[in-house]
Amino acid sequence: MKTKLIFFAFLVFSIMNIKAQCNPTITSPRLGLKYPDKILFCETEDEILSTQIFGTYQWYKQAWTWQTPNNNPWEIIPGATSQQLTISGNDQLYYFKVAVTQGDCTAESPAIMADGFVYALPAMMTTLTPGTYEDLGGGEINVCEGASVKFDDAFPIVYGVHTWYQCFPGNIPPVAGDPCIISGVTGDSYTATTSGEYGFYACTEYCPDQCKFLGTNSFVKLNFGSWGFCENMGTGETKTRDNNLKVYPNPTAQFLYIGKESDKAYKEISIIDMTGKLVLQKRDHQYKQAIDVSHLVPGNYIIISKSSDGKNEYKNKFIKK
Repeated sequence: MKTKLIFFAFLVFSIMNIKAQCNPTITSPRLGLKYPDKILFCETEDEILSTQIFGTYQWYKQAWTWQTPNNNPWEIIPGATSQQLTISGNDQLYYFKVAVTQGDCTAESPAIMADGFVYALPAMMTTLTPGTYEDLGGGEINVCEGASVKFDDAFPIVYGVHTWYQCFPGNIPPVAGDPCIISGVTGDSYTATTSGEYGFYACTEYCPDQCKFLGTNSFVKLNFGSWGFCENMGTGETKTRDNNLKVYPNPTAQFLYIGKESDKAYKEISIIDMTGKLVLQKRDHQYKQAIDVSHLVPGNYIIISKSSDGKNEYKNKFIKK
């Protein structure tokens, strides 16, 4: 009988202990769709964060930073004391957590992040063959007749369907029949062989209704013609652009190496973020010399390298962890 009483007391204690435990977690419709523990927003929609049923709730947020550890304080969200929390696009680049109580138990959920990945502003990369063009500045370029210029959306991972233009459009968003629209071209690149002013309008893949216009200030004006500097075209004095430089490790958290042994050195190295902003630039970079990118925000980047003689330009992508 004594053994049974001991067992019964142990069972009751175990049940009470289980009831006293609370392990809140956060769920939401977009959480983890692309990256674990992250929510990627669509610009025009809200997102609802939820946790399990407990006695009380208090939601907190913390501003994101590239620094590790994140020393920004956790802030109480006023009035956020329900099982659910609605956040909007204004809440991107914040971490969220919820503190709960259930009986004599108090606990906090793991943090999740609301990310601005899908907000990358459109940026256009222009690829020209050395010896076939003259940059006049201000977004205007003279190009040799018979040459070509390739335009790329710098962030194709973000944007899906594109509308390409060969002059400034009359309407944004695009309207069918606009003579500036290049018919039948919807990909993330376009190769121009005739004069015009080039740019694009594109919608994000993750949020099909979220679209951005490159902006007329970022259009590139091409003037194709038989310019005096075109006389050396085809003589072998210049080399075409090569996109196959070795970039390693990729992804990387701290150091990045770029180059090929035959080049030995590069006149200039430029790293551009997802908004088109120049975030790092080095001159006279040596092959096998480490580039410290530890201070960069995790995400996708374009790295542009110019050979020591200035005749070759390389464009590669890498991921900062």
